[in-house]
Amino acid sequence: REMSGAPVWSVVIPTKDRLRELGECLRRLSPGVQTLDAGQYEVVVTDDGDFDATDAMLRAEFPWTRHVRGPHRGPAANRNAGARGARGAWLVFADDDVVPSPGWLSAYAALADGAEVLEGRTTCSAGLPSPRFHAPENNAGGVLWSCNFAIDRALFGGLGGFDEGFPFAHMEDADLRERLRTAGKMLRWVNEARVDHPPRRQPPGTRLGEYREAEVRYLYKHGASRPVRWRLMRNIALSRLVNIRARPKGIDSLLALWALAAELWHVVRHAASWERASAREFPVERAT
Repeated sequence: REMSGAPVWSVVIPTKDRLRELGECLRRLSPGVQTLDAGQYEVVVTDDGDFDATDAMLRAEFPWTRHVRGPHRGPAANRNAGARGARGAWLVFADDDVVPSPGWLSAYAALADGAEVLEGRTTCSAGLPSPRFHAPENNAGGVLWSCNFAIDRALFGGLGGFDEGFPFAHMEDADLRERLRTAGKMLRWVNEARVDHPPRRQPPGTRLGEYREAEVRYLYKHGASRPVRWRLMRNIALSRLVNIRARPKGIDSLLALWALAAELWHVVRHAASWERASAREFPVERAT
């Protein structure tokens, strides 16, 4: 199910059992919907979920996509698998729940000359209805969220791709950003390369707490002052409370406070062991 010829752009979309969201994303990437000529790009769906169910949908509705099996080791490893299955000179990463604008790929193509990393705009046009919802917005650049950026394939391979030591959808893109900066690479902002990220309900507080293990590892890897747990918990509390205060008050406000308590309690119980593991992996003299 490959397009003829070698594409310039390979859109890599990791997925795991979200057929409805994936279908909406792919409809916006269909040949003729994107303003970039269809011969210039391919779409690679890299799948950590029910492969057969996704494959049936792709064959029926999106036969122009390429479908590869993910390694079932988290989003970072899944994106790397998609990159290995891609053929383009540029890799464009998007999440399966974003809605690309018609000019998304054309905007990247227009500003690619002389660049190695392109960062697009991510909006949440619907807004967040309550503090129990989230969406990664990027309206100014400098963050390199994995839901919307493009990178020269050779550069990505030279850096080793995403660090697969990050098992959750958290901090693996920030880690890549810092490694690019350490390598002296500039991020070129492409305002018109826009995707919209609809608001999604936050996972339970304990699950949010589990994600913080990735944050501890990121901080140790990139040379933060140690220990990090107390600053981390303070920052969690401040960011959650600011979000709760900024949203309409209601039952979701109380539920968000309950989720915050569960998140902090999980961090309190596990942060010390996370720090010990990160210190073994990234001793002070080797932290980069």
